[in-house]
Amino acid sequence: MSPNSFNQSLFAVLVSLACAAQAEAQSSLGVRANGMGGAFVGVADDATAVYWNPAGLATGSVVSLNLEPGGLEPAGGSERMLKHALIAFSLPPLGLAYYGQGSFGVGAPEAVVTDAQSREEVRSSVHTFTTSTVAISLLQSLTEHIVVSATPKVVWGGDSVRPDVDASAMVAADRFRVGLVARHLASPSFDLGDTGDGEVELEPHVRLGGGWGSGWPGYSRVVVAVDGDVTKRATPSGERRDVAAGVETWWLVRRLGVRGGVRGSTVGDSRAVVSAGASALVAGFYVDGSFAGGQADERSWSLGLRYSF
Repeated sequence: MSPNSFNQSLFAVLVSLACAAQAEAQSSLGVRANGMGGAFVGVADDATAVYWNPAGLATGSVVSLNLEPGGLEPAGGSERMLKHALIAFSLPPLGLAYYGQGSFGVGAPEAVVTDAQSREEVRSSVHTFTTSTVAISLLQSLTEHIVVSATPKVVWGGDSVRPDVDASAMVAADRFRVGLVARHLASPSFDLGDTGDGEVELEPHVRLGGGWGSGWPGYSRVVVAVDGDVTKRATPSGERRDVAAGVETWWLVRRLGVRGGVRGSTVGDSRAVVSAGASALVAGFYVDGSFAGGQADERSWSLGLRYSF
């Protein structure tokens, strides 16, 4: 690697670390995943799999490194972009990642008056706060086609540091893959200090995804993916259970990649999001970018550098 390339990579690491401390609203980690509308659980073939589906590392690159700052436009029309960041490295059967993002935590249930008849309903408040996570993914092959993974994590949020764990699985056969990931299985809770509502909890979340690649188990010129939440997610705009679909295509002997996707909720308002992204090979690194458009609290952008072989 040339000194110039090394300096650029080091700069990207420092930028990512700086952005991580500013995360305040839930954002989409993974530039490729964001460009595909979040349909990535059944793809997950680079180092961002530590977040999306660590078991996918077994069917991905031999070595992968991802460096990603990004942003999410907050609700309320603020011009300031909220930040997230991810630094991830994979060398199966091991994956390592640090990521900072905005998260949605659920407070203790409380009674609220819902109508003029003063009827009460028990509801839980949803709080937006920053989390920073260090994760280590460990993979294990069960059969030729099935890989499972456990990802112990340490999560910082508010005034608290908590242990957590994710689990995942990937089934791969010829050109098809099916993945499952379960996050926040320890249901960590965090003291936000200034909310006055006690601790808030990151609830467990399960997501299922499938994918087809024209060249899997090798490199594919075309990848098509579909994801769906198995469990609901609490957000400030109401509960969500998303479905997502995306496609990725590669051109010029994998020097240029283009992708697009869409997602929406099957619970309440659809709150649909349309996304697009691209990758270009520059000096041995992929420069990745994506943008997602929708409601104010769903709009996001992502930038990153990626190296894999």
